[in-house]
Amino acid sequence: MELLQLQYFQVIARTQNISAAADELHISQPSLSQLLKRLEQEVGSPLFDRIGKRIELNACGVVFLKYVNEVFTALNNAALEIQTLNQTASRTVNLSILAASMLLPELYHEIKTANPSVLLHILQNDQEHLPYPDELIISSDWKLPDDTSSCHVLLEEEIRLALPLGHPLLAKPSICLDDLKDESFISMSPASSLACILSHYFAGRNYTPNITTYIDNPDIMRKLLNARIGLAFIPALTWYGFSSADIILRKVDDLPMKRFLLLQWNPDAFLTPSVLQCRDVIIRYFDNKIFNTFD
Repeated sequence: MELLQLQYFQVIARTQNISAAADELHISQPSLSQLLKRLEQEVGSPLFDRIGKRIELNACGVVFLKYVNEVFTALNNAALEIQTLNQTASRTVNLSILAASMLLPELYHEIKTANPSVLLHILQNDQEHLPYPDELIISSDWKLPDDTSSCHVLLEEEIRLALPLGHPLLAKPSICLDDLKDESFISMSPASSLACILSHYFAGRNYTPNITTYIDNPDIMRKLLNARIGLAFIPALTWYGFSSADIILRKVDDLPMKRFLLLQWNPDAFLTPSVLQCRDVIIRYFDNKIFNTFD
């Protein structure tokens, strides 16, 4: 069993599609299929269930993937620890931003001020990549994680309705769901963490907003709001720069929503001094940050 086989298996497990995995790995589909067949023979069990043209990990595949990931994590840990012992620890920090991207310029400044020599590899809203073993991830969820041993809660914030200045709803002393039935909405892409959080709350109230526009950039969303293309639900604190004299945030009384901003890392990974310092800087930034809200 070769490491290359295991690396290819990781990609197949992530994509759960032989054709897509072959394209990503730049090899032919028949070659990849044969490699997977040989790997399954060595393991002694099929690792995927074939469902028509699709494949998905079966119970044996899930177990095998867990140990394959541990193998590569251990190898990465060994390399990093040896570098550290030789005082040549990597200066690279892999930082994945899945939430609060509007704060990225400030975070970048804080990290580079603390360590000017750090090499930041920033991934923004890329949930499809294979995570680096020592990656730091800023994400969000509607609930707190069950296990916080490899996670730090950076912030808890409300999600509010964003309205352009002059919208008739701003004249109401309070806003409820019935007031929104004839409104159109702008949303972040369905795969984004914010959209997933909103879907959770919408389902709980059996409410389906009329989303007419999906966008993947908060700045463009702000311009569309100003152009009166629709309304939006946005985080009240981390998107504080989104609000202005032209965009007002309001609560929806019968749809209270909030999210937790999280910093996560792999508990089994060896974290270099650069990564540990970056983690501390991010936590300290949110501890000291003063956010302004707009009602």
